[in-house]
Amino acid sequence: MRAPVGRPPPLRLRLTGGSLAPQLSGARHEVERWAHQTGLDEPLVEDVVLAAYEALANVADHAYPGGAGDARLDVRRENGVLEATVSDEGRWRPPAGDPGWRGRGLVIIRGLADEVDVRHDETGTVVRMRWMLG
Repeated sequence: MRAPVGRPPPLRLRLTGGSLAPQLSGARHEVERWAHQTGLDEPLVEDVVLAAYEALANVADHAYPGGAGDARLDVRRENGVLEATVSDEGRWRPPAGDPGWRGRGLVIIRGLADEVDVRHDETGTVVRMRWMLG
């Protein structure tokens, strides 16, 4: 399906090849560029960028204990909904009861998006975030 005239196609990023942490900044800039191209207002751009970044940072920090693994980010805008999905093939680590000054990624994501769905099993984790644009 082609994007409407003036709107970019869905953004699909793959972070691969070892440590994910050094790739997070570039991914953040790609999401920001894409979100501006879709015509979102600045506060929503900031929310989408931060939520996607937090979800990717969670993959880098928690999914791969050895530090190397893959992550995928897909962002699309259609039918009045913006959806960002971050997925990995790593292991799930439940949030700490008292995360201290770290470990608040899912709390931040839930505060930024209208809907958040987190699913995990032995094949990895999927975090789906949605914003209603209507």
